[in-house]
Amino acid sequence: MTISYSGNVIRLLLRWKGSIWRTVWRELLIYLFFFYSIRLFYLKGIDFIDDDDDDRNKIRRMFESFCRQCDSYTRLIPLTFLLGFYVSNVVARWWRQFETLYWPEDILSVLCTVLHQHDDKSKRRRHTIARYLNLSNALAWRDISSKIRLRFPTVHSLIEGGLLTEKEYQILETMHTENESSRWMTPLHWVQQIMRQVEEETKPTASLLNQFVAELRIFRQSLRKLYSYDWVCVPLVYTQVAALATYAFFFFSLFGRQPLLPEIESGKEIDLKVPIFTIVQFLFFVGWFKVGQDLMRPFGLDDDDIELNYILDRNVRISFAIVNHLQEAPIPDFENDDDKMWEEMHPPVKDGETSPSLRIPQLPHSKYSSQLSEHPPRLHAYVPIDDDRASIKDMESHHGCYSVKKDKKHLNW
Repeated sequence: MTISYSGNVIRLLLRWKGSIWRTVWRELLIYLFFFYSIRLFYLKGIDFIDDDDDDRNKIRRMFESFCRQCDSYTRLIPLTFLLGFYVSNVVARWWRQFETLYWPEDILSVLCTVLHQHDDKSKRRRHTIARYLNLSNALAWRDISSKIRLRFPTVHSLIEGGLLTEKEYQILETMHTENESSRWMTPLHWVQQIMRQVEEETKPTASLLNQFVAELRIFRQSLRKLYSYDWVCVPLVYTQVAALATYAFFFFSLFGRQPLLPEIESGKEIDLKVPIFTIVQFLFFVGWFKVGQDLMRPFGLDDDDIELNYILDRNVRISFAIVNHLQEAPIPDFENDDDKMWEEMHPPVKDGETSPSLRIPQLPHSKYSSQLSEHPPRLHAYVPIDDDRASIKDMESHHGCYSVKKDKKHLNW
């Protein structure tokens, strides 16, 4: 699901679905288990290794030296730089995949302009083209989305969904046997063939037909880009470097963040019992890395993965609404409609009066919006040269970005 969130800081931090707590709680428990195990060994376990006090003190000093050395190692790992560059690339890639998804309004709006007739054959053609477009989406998205694959486990299940007929299924299976990559492209080729028949029969406007073909090409490109994103991901070496840097950092911090007895006794450190700052740092960095991992495949089953099931349902509803209901609905009679803006701009002229000047209507405000302050755009590129009347009016149109001074006739550089 795509998690929606709003509210103050407390409500924001207490969310569970899609939150950092749900993402890293397992790793955090494992980390704290090893942290306290090492702490227990340092405080109690060393006493059971040897009965000689000198040997125990020697082992304890060696352990403390190792912990200080591990703490110095953590400063040598450029974790912020590695994770920042890694996650920024993954997030940009994730958003580009969402932008690649094609919405059918554009191509179907052009279709209704090209194929605008209201006879049964034209209606059936518009309906079939809309179904073929959604069929191509379903076939392509089945290969990249776990949610769509769970909804349609087999291609035959699309027949029950109404996007495919039995005869079309047989053709798709034949094409898939000959070429495995042609299944989702076949319905788009059928759309081209239908439009070719329309061109021969009705002779539509060439520019509109060209625009439809261009939109169909963009539709095909969107599906091809999704396949490319699913096939070629962020290089494995880059992901391994980010993972190795993150987990190596916290492996060394298991020892480097241990409160040592000499520092506690001398007053240099305070034994907080719970490593609060280390836990916060763990949430930051491991949560950051997990974000990159989760967004690598945005069409899976994670909380914040893109809802392709909803998008597919929405596209089906919108598609058939455009080609059927909207196209068949009568156009409003705008000539006899009560258009308040038209009446305001063109008031009736009485006998003997001249036509009044054209007035641009203003949208009204409610009692709530009227209390809001407005901030119109201010232009900052104006340079005052003189103080004549035209220049003053021009400067005043900049909403006070430059103050008008009539006694100033040159610029002080």
